[in-house]
Amino acid sequence: MPFNLNITLPDNVPPEAAIAISVVLGIILLLFGRPLYWAFVAIAGFFVGMALANHWLADQQPWIRILVAVAAGIVGAVLGIFVQRLAFAIGGFFAGGYLALAVTQQMNIAGDPQIWMVVGGILGAIIAALIMDWAIIVLSSLVGAAAIVNPFQAKLDAQILPAAFLILAVIGIVFQGWWMTRRVVRPAVVTTPMRPVV
Repeated sequence: MPFNLNITLPDNVPPEAAIAISVVLGIILLLFGRPLYWAFVAIAGFFVGMALANHWLADQQPWIRILVAVAAGIVGAVLGIFVQRLAFAIGGFFAGGYLALAVTQQMNIAGDPQIWMVVGGILGAIIAALIMDWAIIVLSSLVGAAAIVNPFQAKLDAQILPAAFLILAVIGIVFQGWWMTRRVVRPAVVTTPMRPVV
C-alpha cells in the first residue's frame, strides 16, 4: 500500500485548506530551509509524521493523525533549536525519508515503502551531517518542491509534474545559495583621534 503524502484534515475542513497548508509549508522550505533550519526540521518532521500517521493510523480520526504529525514537527523544532548538528542529521533523515517516499510513489518503484523511507532517511542524515549547509539547502529545496507539487499530482500532466518539481527545486537551491553566500560589506568607518584639549 503506497503512502499517502497528502495532509489529511477532518471532513468539516475544506480540502483546499490542506492544499494551502502544503503549499505554504513547501514555500517556507523551498526558500528558507537553511536560514530557518529549525523550521526545516520541524516542517520535514511534520510531513514525515503525516505520511507515517496516514499509513499506520489510517483507521484513526484525522485529528489524531494531525497530532502525530505536529508532535513529530515539534520534536524536530526543539532539537533544531538546542542541538544544531543533530538537528541537521534529523532534518536530513526526515527530508531523505520524505523524498524517498515521494519518488517511489511517483515512479511506482516496487518494494516496501517503509524500507525506502528508512534508506532515504539514512542517506539524507549522513549527507546532512557531513556537508551541513549545502545539504540542508538542497534537501529543503527538494522537500519544499515536493510539498508544493504533491497536492496537484492528480491534476498535472505526468510530464509537467517532474518539470515543475525540478524548476521549483532549482529556484529554491539558487535562492538559498545566494542567501547563504551573500556578504554584507560594510564600509570601514575612519575615525580621527581626538586631540586632547589643553
